[in-house]
Amino acid sequence: MSADTEPDMFAAPAPEPVEAPDAGEGVYDCGASEQFAEDSITPLIVAGTEIVLIKQEGEFYALPDQCTHQRYPLSDGEMLPGKIRCVHHGATFDLETGRPTLPAVKKIQLFTAFQRDGRVFVSLQER
Repeated sequence: MSADTEPDMFAAPAPEPVEAPDAGEGVYDCGASEQFAEDSITPLIVAGTEIVLIKQEGEFYALPDQCTHQRYPLSDGEMLPGKIRCVHHGATFDLETGRPTLPAVKKIQLFTAFQRDGRVFVSLQER
């Protein structure tokens, strides 16, 4: 493992996930759009599933809080342009397609995330 792929042992742990309330019809209200900073990774629980909600370039993305390589949490990951990087082994996942880079080989599931009336909503429907 190279020095640039080792996890930062002194980094602050990711915050505990918060449960998103059901807004009806399989859609969950994750909060006000302005509460999410640019390039943020927010752990949430949606319908009992741990996810991360990502805001990048004003868009929202939702995916499981688990790397497909060795199931480490992505909530302590690192944002790259158009990708999230698992800090444990360096795998990245494209936010638009879910495509991985090595050492991960399995695509990550992408959930539907959208804004409406100043709020962010997530559905566990794959996009």
